[in-house]
This record gives sequence, C-alpha cells and structure tokens, in this order.
Amino acid sequence: MSFDTYDNLECHLIDDTANNEASSPIRRRKTKKELRNEEVSQHVQDLIDTTSFHGISYIFDKRHPIRRVIWFFITTSAFIYSMLKVYESTVEHFSYPFSTARMRQYVDSIDFPAVSFCNVNDMRMSVLNGTNVDQAVLSGEASGVNGTEYVRLKRLSAHEIDEMLIDCEFDGQKCSTKNFTQFYAKQGDQCYSFNSGKPGHPLQTVSGPGKRRSLILTLDIQHYDYYRGGLKGGIHLILHGQGETPVRMRGEMISPGYSTYIQVEKKKIINLKPPFKTKCGSLKLKHFSQYSKSTCWLEQLTNYVTEKCNCKDAFMPGDFRVCSFEESALCMWMNWEHFDNKKLYNCPLSCEIDSYSGKTISRSLFPTEQYAKVLKEKLKNEKHLQKVDMGDATKFMRDNLLRVVIYYDNMSYELLEQVPSYDTLEWLGDVGGQIGLFIGAGAMSYFEVIDALALVVFARFFKRFTDEDLDDYEA
Repeated sequence: MSFDTYDNLECHLIDDTANNEASSPIRRRKTKKELRNEEVSQHVQDLIDTTSFHGISYIFDKRHPIRRVIWFFITTSAFIYSMLKVYESTVEHFSYPFSTARMRQYVDSIDFPAVSFCNVNDMRMSVLNGTNVDQAVLSGEASGVNGTEYVRLKRLSAHEIDEMLIDCEFDGQKCSTKNFTQFYAKQGDQCYSFNSGKPGHPLQTVSGPGKRRSLILTLDIQHYDYYRGGLKGGIHLILHGQGETPVRMRGEMISPGYSTYIQVEKKKIINLKPPFKTKCGSLKLKHFSQYSKSTCWLEQLTNYVTEKCNCKDAFMPGDFRVCSFEESALCMWMNWEHFDNKKLYNCPLSCEIDSYSGKTISRSLFPTEQYAKVLKEKLKNEKHLQKVDMGDATKFMRDNLLRVVIYYDNMSYELLEQVPSYDTLEWLGDVGGQIGLFIGAGAMSYFEVIDALALVVFARFFKRFTDEDLDDYEA
C-alpha cells in the first residue's frame, strides 16, 4: 500500500469518526436534586394513578381538561359534605350523650332497706317544763341559754327507743331495741334506724314477698308528753340504703291509731363518671365512713358554719362546740341559709345508688277493742307508763300507739343504668361510613397516603444515588 493510499484511508477514518461524534448524543451527569425531584414526582403520580380515593385520578388526567374540571367540582363537593357530616358526628360524640336502660331484675333474695323513724315531737314536756329552755321558749328571749345547756336538755328530753318500741318483728323473728341505731337528723331530732348496716348490725335480707316476710313495728309516740305548740303527732318514716344517713330526707308521716301497710320499692341506679354529664364520683369524708350526696352536703355545711361562726348545730358532726341560741339566730342559721341558697357545696352524685321508696297500700284501725285489752296488760309492765293515767285505755292507745308493716310485694327491683348512646366505636364507624360513602376512602386508603408519603420523604432526604444513577444521555 502506498503512502498516498494510507493517507487517504486515514483521512476517511478521521472524517467518519468526526461524523459519528457529531451525530451521537452529548453525555452529561444529572444532579442529585434532579433525580430526587424525579423520584418524588413518580411516587406522587403512582399514588394518583392507584389511590382508592374516588375522583382523584380523574382530576389529574391531563388528556381531558373539561372532564378534569367536572371531576374537581364533584370530588370537592363530596369532600366538603363528608367533612360536614364528620364534624357533626364529632361534636355529638364529644358531647358524651347517654341513655338510661331500664329493666326489672328478679331475684331469690333481696336486701331489706334501712328503716328510720323520727318522732315529729323532738322534746318531751315532762323533762323541759320549768327549765331555762322552757322559759326561753315562753318569753321569746334566748340570750340566757347557752349551747351546751340547750344540747344537754334537748337530748335528755328526746323520745327514747326503749320507751317508744312496744313490739318488733322481722321476717317472723322477734327483734328488740338492740337492733336499732341512733342518729340525729336535721334540726337535731333524735331518730332511730333498723337494719342500718353499721358495725354490729349486719345487713338483713328477705327471701320471699308478702307480709310474712315483713318488718312489723308497734310504737308509742308518747303523744301525752308532747311539748308546747305541737300541731301534729306521729312519726316520720324513711326507707333508705345502708350507706345513706337520712339527715334531711323526707319520709312518710305515720299517724297513731292505725295499722299502716307500706310496700317497698327498690331501685338500683348506676350513673356514669366524667366526662358524661352526670359526673358521678365520691369524695373522702372526714366524719362518715360511706359517701353519699347527703352526708357530703352535711359535712361541707358543717365546715362552712364552723368557719363562719366557730360553732355548729347539735346534729352536725365533729367536735366543735354547739352554738348558743343567740349565736344560732345571729350567725349559724343565716350562714346555713346562705350556704344552701348559693349552693356552696360540691358533692358529686354517687355512681351506684340503692334507692328505696315506700307506698302506703292501706290503713286499718289500731288497736281493735279486743286487742286493746291484750295490749293494756302488756303496757302495765312498761315503766314509763306506770305513772301515766290512761283513762279510757282504748282511746289512749289510739292516741299514742301506731303499728306499721313494711314488706316487699314481689322479689324484684328496678335497675336504671346509664349507658353511652354514642361511644367511640360507633363514632369511628359513623365517620368511616360518611367518608367511605362520599369519597370512597377506607382505612387502607390512609395507609396508601402514608406509604406514598414515606416514599417521598425517603427519596427527598435519605436515598443515596450511585454513579450509574447520575449518568444520563441527552438526545
């Protein structure tokens, strides 16, 4: 081969190489930022293409602009309406609504209520006559009576259970004064409870209905020894739970001269704790072992009165001295009224309440002429009556004696239980249903978004690229 031929061949090769280089794309390297943006865009597009949220894929479909606008308004309207329903459901849920389920429970045995009674006359004439308290009542001038003397005479002149209780029978068995406990009600009345549930007095139950399973009390109200100005005679009878001290509960008035039949109705009430509106609960009480709203009220009233007056009423718990007549009139009663009117107590409703009520079914004359003869012989042995002139024994008994029969008519009680009417599971179901109905989103739809978001964050901030990833060719 000649040099001319070689030179021509070399020139042709150089020209071909130059032509090839001119026609080949220019090699360059992409930046990491560009690659990250591309991956983020791809993940977003994948979510749009595959999401189960209705309408999203149509909104981002660039092939049909008018269709995109229509789907945008449809999807936006559905989303707004579903969010409105979600808001309404959420507001209702966080208002904590509840309903009360009422049912009757039938049992083989049932707790008997605590039975408390107070004589409507709180002081006996035979004890008070001629005392400083009696003189103060007659003159209307109370400054001469101090609190200690008043309490001593008031308690000394109270009607005693030993003298009031003529006969007692429960569930076919005899009972006595040992089965009663003493307490002081509002205004210091001395009262007595059967089946109080306090230490030494176990809770009594009955295993059958009717008068054979009843509590039968024959009481002497001592009408002949009532204090001045008494307008009525008899007892207040109160049925209540063992955890309740009936310091201000009102009961039925039972008159002498009758045998009164009272049917017991029991209700068990279960209330809801906060955040529900009943906000049931309890507080630790200093003077009472069991919490109830009435004992809480009494303790807070006592604290308020003693703080303002440095003394208390006779029936209030604690070791503070009792107010004199003058202190009561000028301080205690005024602050007591202010305490109640302004509702200065904070006593939540108990979460579980055993409520008892008594319904007077019938009354009959007591005693009969024949039974009066039997009772007369029995009353002769009562020490407190030996100096009392009975005169007409039957009339005397009808003026002073009463008989009360307390029983269950059937072995059941009414259960009233508050239950949430729109709990968390119902709320979540309602919210999910609204969102699913209008925009097609279920629980998995949210995981799709979370998954795509995780991929976007990873691609944007954490993914590492190799040299091969960075190489690119531009046409």
